[in-house]
Amino acid sequence: MTFNRTRALISTNWLREQIHQTTKNGSLRILETSWLPDPNRDVYKEHYLQSHIPSSQYFDITKCATRTQYMKRNVPDLNCFTDYVQGLGVNNNTHIIAYDRFNTLSSVRTWWIFRYFGHGKVSVLDGGFKKWLADGFEVTDEEPTFKRGTFTGSYDTTLYRDYEAMHDNIKSKKEQVVDGRNSESFRGEDDPAPEVKKGHMLGAKNIPFSTLFNDDGTFKSERELKSLFNAAAVDLGKPVTAMCETGLTACGLALAGNLLGKETIPVYAGSMHEWGQKAPSELCVTGKS
Repeated sequence: MTFNRTRALISTNWLREQIHQTTKNGSLRILETSWLPDPNRDVYKEHYLQSHIPSSQYFDITKCATRTQYMKRNVPDLNCFTDYVQGLGVNNNTHIIAYDRFNTLSSVRTWWIFRYFGHGKVSVLDGGFKKWLADGFEVTDEEPTFKRGTFTGSYDTTLYRDYEAMHDNIKSKKEQVVDGRNSESFRGEDDPAPEVKKGHMLGAKNIPFSTLFNDDGTFKSERELKSLFNAAAVDLGKPVTAMCETGLTACGLALAGNLLGKETIPVYAGSMHEWGQKAPSELCVTGKS
């Protein structure tokens, strides 16, 4: 699928200028996507309801997640997702702005999810809520409601890879594989879940998610991002697939590639959490790539 050139990143200044002009007519929807892995934490109640960007609604990235033998939170179910985002007032021509208040993790995941369901008009707020606050822009505790939308989606399989595709790629080497986990996890120097083998997929390269960002949480410049891919020996002129631990930080690599002109970087949804359980031991290696 070829997407319209909606910018993958938008600035806080741009959003502030647009926010009051376009949210009322349905052409813009702002989604706070903040998420924490601790199931005992309720980000919606603890954070969103206390303060958020005006006109933004809370979007739960786990709301429609499917469960598999190897993954507690796999990609969303399309029918559930469609109903959910319609309830947020999203139409097929709506420009989605995703932001979070922690580490950009959930907003890049949201960016990928909407694209996976065929909705290319989606952007991430560069620097997220922290940058918005640092810029001194207004916040509110008012929760908006909008008329139900008419969004309909369809799977774009060019953005998705499953275990079988990755296993076949070991032999064919048609696609380079880049892993977004931290270097210690990639090399197998820390302990994953007991059921998951240490290390990384045979042949994978490593660009840690955290290295994509400046100290203020904004993405690094295109020149700096390009240097990261070059240093990892990842050629963006050739096919690339992104993975990580559970398919979240991989979405950040996909967005970084998009900023560099690589519009289609599929994500291995099961990532190392699935691969480390399902793949034979010889395909899970430790040390540097």
